[in-house]
Amino acid sequence: MADSVDLRQHIDCSQGKAFIDGEECMDAVSFQVVFSPVTSSTKTLGHTGEDTRWKGYNVRVTLSEYRSRPWLKNAIQEFLTNKKTPNFTFQGMCTDEQSDYYRDYGGQTVTVTGCVPTGDITLLNQDVNSDFVQDTVTFSGKDVKFSGESEGASEGG
Repeated sequence: MADSVDLRQHIDCSQGKAFIDGEECMDAVSFQVVFSPVTSSTKTLGHTGEDTRWKGYNVRVTLSEYRSRPWLKNAIQEFLTNKKTPNFTFQGMCTDEQSDYYRDYGGQTVTVTGCVPTGDITLLNQDVNSDFVQDTVTFSGKDVKFSGESEGASEGG
């Protein structure tokens, strides 16, 4: 019997794009969009297990990029001046046309609206042992939408 060879073409994580408010993050290094269900569980007499259901959700976006534009500084200045909470739209795209996923389901775009930075934002970072300044920002999102070439298959699921 001949050895079977796995010829699957997995998604190449480096084949993607990130956008903040419609502007491409040309120096993006990585991003992650995480959906966390908020659950509620109940117990009833006579049953040893719990019944759990989703009551809501939290969406978190983490973006790492080389510092090449002042969008975070501008958001901080706007808050300090006008007390206006920064609110962004993040869009991430998977564009690996050689993957089995892309072949079977098309590209995927995830758009998160109402993104408010929730973690520390580095204002200045100088270090003789580092090469380039890289920022990592965490956002809490309000809503998430899926789209892609096979939109109907990804909606609601």
